[in-house]
Formats: sequence, structure tokens, C-alpha cells
Amino acid sequence: MPRPPNTSRAAAPAAKRDDKPQRGPEKQGSWLGDAMRTLFVRQVNVRRVDGKLAVALDKSSPQQPKASAASPMRAELKALLDAAPESRALLRYLAAVEHGLKHKDPTGLFLFEIEPERLRQALRQFDGLVPAKPSPGLAALRARIVDAIGSREQKQKRLDMLAPRSDLMRDNRVEVAEARPSDFDRVNEQWKAGSSAR
Repeated sequence: MPRPPNTSRAAAPAAKRDDKPQRGPEKQGSWLGDAMRTLFVRQVNVRRVDGKLAVALDKSSPQQPKASAASPMRAELKALLDAAPESRALLRYLAAVEHGLKHKDPTGLFLFEIEPERLRQALRQFDGLVPAKPSPGLAALRARIVDAIGSREQKQKRLDMLAPRSDLMRDNRVEVAEARPSDFDRVNEQWKAGSSAR
């Protein structure tokens, strides 16, 4: 005959399970996960630019919202454009850089996606407006524009190296007609007649 289950023993493991403190919804992650999120999510911005990863440090503190922190590059460029009357209407490329710093990326990584010709125009306008001794934000912005131009030119050179070298594989190829022996004899006779006349 089977033994009846002992209720005191069966209840003991359940009581042990209930003795563990339950974690609230705010404590669901581990301390290591919280530390990694604090280090890598709040202080580092990672974006993909031209197929490569670009990393930039986030200067704002974790307590401040990201939108409220103004970029020093944008703030100094804004002050520079505000000082010159009607500068945004006349310097459209530079105004577009300011707009991108405000709405796209305050660190200026969006510049790596712009065509080099437009970046050169923005750099010319920037150099014409900036004082002889630029502030750190303006110097950083100029360095970012120059770096973006160099990066785009290197990418274009790599693409040119991968392009086919033969003229037969291009759309604007030249068609060549073969010279007949009679054409060659006629040109040779003209050359002989021209050299004997001298």
C-alpha cells in the first residue's frame, strides 16, 4: 500500500521558495548591466558613416536630456552667423551646416554624407567669415569639415580604382576603323610628295 504524502515535507520547499525576496521592476537588470549601460549608452554615440563605425563621446551628463545640451560647434557658428547681417541668406552652404548641427547631429558626423563639392563651398564660406584666431568650437568644426572632405575623396579614389580600366567596358568608348592598304599607300604618297617639295 502506498504511503500518504507527508504534508510537512511537501510544504517546506514551497516555503523556502517564498522566503527569497522578490525583485521589483526597477531592479530587473544586474549591477554589471547597469554599469555597462551607464558607460556605453549614455556617454558614447556610435553611428555608421560610409560603411564604417564612427564613435563620438556624449558630453552631456546622464541627468540632462540630450536635446537641451547645445553643441559648442553649433553655438559658436550660430553666434558667428548672427553677427553678420543677412549671412544665412548669402552663405547658404554654411547655413545648411548650422541646420545640420541643430537637427541632424551636434557632433557633425552628418558632414561625412555630403558631397565634397558642397563641403568645399561651405569651407570657403567658413574661412571667409571666421576670425584669424578661431574659438575651439569653430576650430573643431573646420577640422571636421576638412576631415569629411578628405574621407569622401578617399572613398571616390577607391571607387575609381575598382572601375574597369578598358575603354571597351565604358559607355563612351571610341570606335576604331581599320585602315586598308590603299589608304596607307595614299597617305604614304602624300607624305613623300610633301617631303620632296621641301
